[in-house]
Amino acid sequence: MSRISRCGQFLALVCEMKEIALVAAAIIYFFALTSCETIGFAPPPVTVELARTGARQHVDTATLREGRGLFVSRCIECHALPEIAQHTAPEWPRVIDEMAGRASLKPAERNAVLAYILAARAQ
Repeated sequence: MSRISRCGQFLALVCEMKEIALVAAAIIYFFALTSCETIGFAPPPVTVELARTGARQHVDTATLREGRGLFVSRCIECHALPEIAQHTAPEWPRVIDEMAGRASLKPAERNAVLAYILAARAQ
């Protein structure tokens, strides 16, 4: 086999490898973009407006912060964070009750999570 034909084969192999690498990179990029959507959403921070909404429900800012922290840290241990609008305000207590045992939430923690979700949902 001549040196030129071996170089041609080598170049063909390199081109094929580049195509495979580009396809692999495109697949990885696609999954990286779509996986961010499946992680969940970013729950709203406890702002002045959210605190005002909580105050109308007789909940203080510290409780809202605790509820958000627990919502973010405990819920994500088992699944992606659900969007707050996913359930109606009357549905959330049942959902929280179903999950509180799995998340090892004490009654006060369960109430803080619920207060945060209801305040964020009311905004």
